Amino acid sequence: MNELVEKWRIRAAEWLDLQEAADILRETKNDVFAEIMSAQDGSSIAERDRLARLSPEWKEFRDKMLDAEAKARRARMRLKYEQMMFDSWRTENANARTERIHG
Repeated sequence: MNELVEKWRIRAAEWLDLQEAADILRETKNDVFAEIMSAQDGSSIAERDRLARLSPEWKEFRDKMLDAEAKARRARMRLKYEQMMFDSWRTENANARTERIHG
């Protein structure tokens, strides 16, 4: 059992780290966009907004943010798998105990 719990702990820590990284990027996206927008040469806010959305800096940030969120989702699935394995192990042991007692 200790091995299953340790696997779950490792997966949980991995997911938490990846989710935190994704959350930080998501939380800072407006600030990053504002910085990129303010660096544009457009004569109006709408033009600077459009140029910022087309900029390589914004594309890079957005891709990084989406990649971080995807990694966190995959880590969450690995965590759920470890939880399922533990639950299955626990059920098998409970069934074996019942068989020994009542069998």
